[in-house]
Amino acid sequence: MKRVYKKNHHPKDPRAVLEGASTFLSRNWRKTLAGIAAALVMLLLVSSLLVLADAHIWPPVAQEVEEMETPGGTPPPPPVVQAVAAVLIDQESGMVLYEKNAQLRLPIASTTKMMTALVVREQLDLDDQVTITPAAASVGEQEIWLSPGEVLTVEELLWALMVQSANDAAYALAEYATGGVESFARLMNKKAQSIGAVDSNFTNPHGLDMADHFSTAYDLALIGRELMADPVLAEMAGCKQYDLRWTDHPSPRTCLSHNELLGTYPGVTGIKTGYTAAAGSCLVASATRDSKSLVAVALNSEYRESDLVSMLDYGFTATARVVLVENEEDLGRTRVSAYPRRYVTAIPREELAVLSIVGSGNRFEVKTAIEREADSKVEKGDTLGKVLCSAESRPLYEVDAVAESSAESPKAAEGIIWFMWYVLCWAGRIVTAPVMVWL
Repeated sequence: MKRVYKKNHHPKDPRAVLEGASTFLSRNWRKTLAGIAAALVMLLLVSSLLVLADAHIWPPVAQEVEEMETPGGTPPPPPVVQAVAAVLIDQESGMVLYEKNAQLRLPIASTTKMMTALVVREQLDLDDQVTITPAAASVGEQEIWLSPGEVLTVEELLWALMVQSANDAAYALAEYATGGVESFARLMNKKAQSIGAVDSNFTNPHGLDMADHFSTAYDLALIGRELMADPVLAEMAGCKQYDLRWTDHPSPRTCLSHNELLGTYPGVTGIKTGYTAAAGSCLVASATRDSKSLVAVALNSEYRESDLVSMLDYGFTATARVVLVENEEDLGRTRVSAYPRRYVTAIPREELAVLSIVGSGNRFEVKTAIEREADSKVEKGDTLGKVLCSAESRPLYEVDAVAESSAESPKAAEGIIWFMWYVLCWAGRIVTAPVMVWL
């Protein structure tokens, strides 16, 4: 059947369409311009909102969680230890690698002096002049033969304390720092609590047997770890012999360490011995080999040297070093300026690693929380977030994530120009979106 088209169904002449449009615009130009202006305003408004949303739509903190495990294998047999209480920890992270009655409260003898040294370092300057009192000179037992009225520096007394384990030096330092032994002991207990040594109680600075003066193997490991983090005390703890000047004598007083591992065990770096009738033989020792650092403690042991050797050997041979966060690792970006977009990279303040017994199955978790936005100016090293590492839900590290470089926002005029540029870019995306769909 033949299809018949009416005249009004015939395609219109393009010229006629253009003439009609021209006539319409000439008659309604005001409305047309108003419509175009409204469309442009709406386009710019929407684009502005999208630019603002793009700068601030994200949550204020970017969080990430990563898990890792200890290398597999067969766990080696534990060390043979005769001490009543003992512990071995990773000096770097504080991870416990071996323990025997590690939380048992016991007398600790002169290992007390580690805490004495830590408090002295917080309270006094090394070049402070200390006048020895009759009370300090008469403490007795292990001493460096101080005389009433003699004047020595805090540094000299610390050498006597850490190397010779001098009770008279401990008393003199405590007395000078706070005016008395009791007030100094309060500072010792406060310091112990601050580093997590919560099962310790100190009543004197030298460690002579007294009621309610005790600690645990684990607490002493924490205290030893804290001491070795101080370069001044670490040097003293690792010294076998030190000559201390002796007023009105032709030769110096020679301080000799009682730590039998110094100079005999490869890699040993310190720390402190102790002995009293109640405490028995005690030893806190530290050692470093092949990027592994350990702290071992034996309390009330007739074989403290072999106990420490057994634990340290175990720590060096049975562990793997697991790097949780690498040095200068990219942890995320923080925006310093939205217009223009400027970022700084957040990195850990230091490498974070942990020693773990091979084949133990230990699982480690690393949580990072990095600020999405920072102030208008960030200096290199400024804190941008936190890094938290744990082993089986036990905290190991909490350190700052810091800015790898410096950055700052532009001046107001420049910021406005960049804002308008981003608005125009978004407007272009909106206008070309229908076309891009078909490409």
